[in-house]
Amino acid sequence: MRRGRPHPSLTSFRLCKEFGWTPLELDRQPCKTIEEFIVITNELDRQAEEERKRLERETKRYVR
Repeated sequence: MRRGRPHPSLTSFRLCKEFGWTPLELDRQPCKTIEEFIVITNELDRQAEEERKRLERETKRYVR
């Protein structure tokens, strides 16, 4: 999996998709709001990944 900073257009696309904004509405958001929302989405992604891995481990344990 690729790590590091995603291309800015991917970040814009994701924020618009997640929060229902148009690109113009996204451009009108204060930088601080955008930074906070990126932190939030990254944390939600991290939590979802941890849960996915936990479920995968549990599934392997019961399948054997």
